[in-house]
Amino acid sequence: MQRPAQVTASRTPTPVQAAQALLTAIAISHLVVPLVMGLNQNTLRAQIATQHPDFDAAEVARSATIAVTSGATFHGILLALCALLAWKLATARPWTRRLATASQLLSVVFSVVSWSSSPMFHAVIPTISAAQILIVALLWFPPTAREFFTKRS
Repeated sequence: MQRPAQVTASRTPTPVQAAQALLTAIAISHLVVPLVMGLNQNTLRAQIATQHPDFDAAEVARSATIAVTSGATFHGILLALCALLAWKLATARPWTRRLATASQLLSVVFSVVSWSSSPMFHAVIPTISAAQILIVALLWFPPTAREFFTKRS
C-alpha cells in the first residue's frame, strides 16, 4: 500500500531532526550563559581586576555590569535565532539551512572572543562549538538532508 504524497513529503529526515535537537540544546545554553554570568559577578569582577590591575573598584564593577548586560543581549539574540531555526528547519526552506549554517559557524568564531575574555566558560565552549559544527554537517552532508532542502528550492 502506498502512503499519501502529503505524508511522505512532510517527513523530516533524521539528520535534520538531530540538527533541530542540537539547536534546541544550544538555545538553552544561550539562556544559561547570561544567568551564570549574573550569578557569578564576583568571579567576573575578580577576573576583570586581574586582567586590568589599573582599574579601581568602581571601574571593575562597571565593567562587570557591562559584560553581563552585553552577554545577556548577545546570547538573548542567539537564543531567539536558535529557537526560530529549530522550529523552521522542518519547513525544508533553503533559507533556513543557509541561516542555520551561517549563524552556527559565526557562533563558533564568536566563541573565540568568549574564550579569550574569560575562563568562566572554558569547560563548555569546545562542546558547544563541536555541536555547532555538527549541526552544519548534519544539514549539508547526509544525502537525505540535501534532498530534503533541495526539493523545496
